[in-house]
Amino acid sequence: MTAFSRRRRFVLLLALAVLFGADPVIADTSARLKRVVFVGVGDQKLGAEQRGKVIKAFAEEGFVNGRDIGLEFVEGIREGEPWPPESEQRAREIVATRPAVIMAAGDKIHIFRKVTKEIPLVFYYLGRDPVEWGLVESYRYPGGNVTGAGFPRGEDTFKVMELLKELRPGAKRAGTLVWEDELTNTTSVKYREWQRAAASRLGLEFVEIVVPMVADFTVREQAILRARIDLYCGAVSTRQGRDMLVRERIPFTGGNIHDGALVESYASWDENLANAIAIAAQVLRGANPANIPVRFPTRYYTKINLKTAREMGLAIPPSVRMKADELIDE
Repeated sequence: MTAFSRRRRFVLLLALAVLFGADPVIADTSARLKRVVFVGVGDQKLGAEQRGKVIKAFAEEGFVNGRDIGLEFVEGIREGEPWPPESEQRAREIVATRPAVIMAAGDKIHIFRKVTKEIPLVFYYLGRDPVEWGLVESYRYPGGNVTGAGFPRGEDTFKVMELLKELRPGAKRAGTLVWEDELTNTTSVKYREWQRAAASRLGLEFVEIVVPMVADFTVREQAILRARIDLYCGAVSTRQGRDMLVRERIPFTGGNIHDGALVESYASWDENLANAIAIAAQVLRGANPANIPVRFPTRYYTKINLKTAREMGLAIPPSVRMKADELIDE
């Protein structure tokens, strides 16, 4: 750009600033920023702490918000299948602004994949296998405009089952409740495969306790008791279910740890976020997402509820306490 062109551009910016009351330096800077849209998880709003982590992680990759990139935090895109029409419309509106990168998690990444094959999409958490879900062609070579970090491949399932077995060393059978309607559901099948593989690694027999979707609690309880399992590895969605497992002294995972669940073990959100932002930084430097391998979690966060353990008469061995990132007594 010649000196005359630069002066003419500055005069134009100055004129626009006078007309609209904008700072010409800020206007010039914002026009040069690479825009990154970061979509929040679920329906929850991103808090100041989460936003701060995103901003800090980008800065550590050399992209300072307001200097190198313009971060835009977005909420209000609801998940679910089929996806709500308003969510798809909102995704189309965001895509129409042509950001440099869109970061999203869960079902939301699929909504964006549906409306754009061009803008790079980076997931920072995913509850399903991206290959099986059709988001990428392979882990090593995604092959399209989607790549990212953070989804379970069964290791988290193994870790939590291993923890349960340490709490009951003599355990022989692990089981989970399965709705009849979900026997062939792809996601349910995959999770049960992971559970079966984890049980096999630990020398456990794995039992699928199948009940009708309309079964009331009594039917579900009796099915679990008839299965004669030593460990329960499935959803615990009601207080009745939690209390029954405590009463029968069956170590379990599932449910909210702060509402009485015994153990939780899940991939580190911070690690997934840092890995995903490192990928987004590669894209901002010019890399093609089709050639950026998907990253997997290696760090897992474990919580144990000591109060629930006492109710069950379970002693927490020192070796298990050392593995826990957080011991809760409530």
